[in-house]
Amino acid sequence: MKKCRKPCKECPWNLNNQHSEKFRTYVDKMKSIGKDKHACHMITDDVWGYKSEISKKNICVGSQNLNK
Repeated sequence: MKKCRKPCKECPWNLNNQHSEKFRTYVDKMKSIGKDKHACHMITDDVWGYKSEISKKNICVGSQNLNK
């Protein structure tokens, strides 16, 4: 699947700082309750898809690239 977008410049999957590492740990916890995909935080405030569906237009490209 070809990606049309690049990861955002603040993508926690591409940066190595304490906030990014904590977010990655949080994502693992969310996966344990069934939230496998999440949206880019630069596109929407609804990162986990509670209010709107996660689609190709708002999915986090950085996490997709890392978790291939």
